[in-house]
Amino acid sequence: MDPTEPVSRSPKRLKMDHAQSSSDPRPRKGNAGKPKYRAQKTENSRANSRRPAVISASGIHSDDVGIFVTCDKGQEKKCLQELSDLLEELFAAESSTQPVAATPDVQPDKDDVEVDIEADIRAELDSLRSKREPPNVPSAKLSFITLDIPCVSFVRFPKNPPFNPVETVRKLCLSASSKEEAGPRSRYIKRLTPVSLMRKTLNDGLQSLCDEVLPKHFLIDVDSDDRNSSSKREDEHKHQPCKFAIRPTIRNNHKLNRDEVIRVVADKIATLGRGEHTVDLKGYDKLVLVEVYRNVIGMSVVGNEFETLKRFNLAEIHASHFDDGDKKGTNDQS
Repeated sequence: MDPTEPVSRSPKRLKMDHAQSSSDPRPRKGNAGKPKYRAQKTENSRANSRRPAVISASGIHSDDVGIFVTCDKGQEKKCLQELSDLLEELFAAESSTQPVAATPDVQPDKDDVEVDIEADIRAELDSLRSKREPPNVPSAKLSFITLDIPCVSFVRFPKNPPFNPVETVRKLCLSASSKEEAGPRSRYIKRLTPVSLMRKTLNDGLQSLCDEVLPKHFLIDVDSDDRNSSSKREDEHKHQPCKFAIRPTIRNNHKLNRDEVIRVVADKIATLGRGEHTVDLKGYDKLVLVEVYRNVIGMSVVGNEFETLKRFNLAEIHASHFDDGDKKGTNDQS
C-alpha cells in the first residue's frame, strides 16, 4: 500500500467525527467572553472595579462593634464581598456630601514665597493621596469575619473613627427600599443585625452590656427639684416613657437561655424608666436586639422602622419591589 495515498475513512468514523465537532464545547470566535444577560454584564463590570475584601476567621471579641449578616449556606465569602462593596459606596457617598472648609485667599508676602512653594507641594501631594484613597472611607479598616457556623458572618467596624452600626444598617435598608433605585443591589445578603457593643458572657457580661447600651435610650432622669420648668419640659421630651420589646437570638451557647436574657434586660429598662416604660411586642417604639454567639453577647436598640424595613432583611426588601410590580400589573388588568 502506498503511504502517500490518503486513507479513506469508514462512514461510521466520519459520523463520530461529525458528532464530536458539533458537540465541541469551545466557544466560537465571535462570541468568546461575551455575557449572555444584561445583569451578568453589570455584575462583571462591578466585579472589575471592586476592591477585594480581606476575609479572616479571627473571631469576635469583647468591645467589638459591627454587623451580623446572614446568607445562604456556602455563600458566606460572596456575601461579605458584596457587603464590602455596599459599605464602601455608602461611606464614599457620605464623605462626598460633607462640606469642605473654605480656605482664606491671602496674598503671600515676597519673603514667604519659598515657604509657600513648599507648602503648595505638600498640599498637592496630600490631594493626590486623598484622590487615591478617599477620606472617611474605612473599607480597608473594616474586618470581614467568617464564623464556625454556616450562613452567619460578622463585620467589625473600626473604633477610630467610630461608626454607628444601627444608622449604617438603617441607611442600607432605606436605600434598598427606595423605588428610585435601579433594581436590586444585593444578591447574597439576607438579614443585617447591628451590634452597638460586644461583651463576654462570663462575669456578668450581660449586666455590663445593659449598663453601657440601654441608658442612652431608656433613662428617665427628672429628679432635681432646683430645675426650672423649661428644663424639665426639655428633659421630659428627651426621655419620655415609651413602649419597648426585646428580641434575643442565641447561637452555639447552652448556658444562657432566652427567658433569662429577656428578664435581665427588662429589669434594667424598668429601673432606668422608673417603671414608666411598657412592654408592647407589636406596637413598640424601641426594640432591643440581643445577639448571643458562643461566649460573646452583643446588643443594639433600633426604632419601629425595624418592621417596615422587613426586619433589616435586604432579600425581603428587594422581593417586595417585585410583589408591588405584580400587584400593579394585576390592578391595571382589572
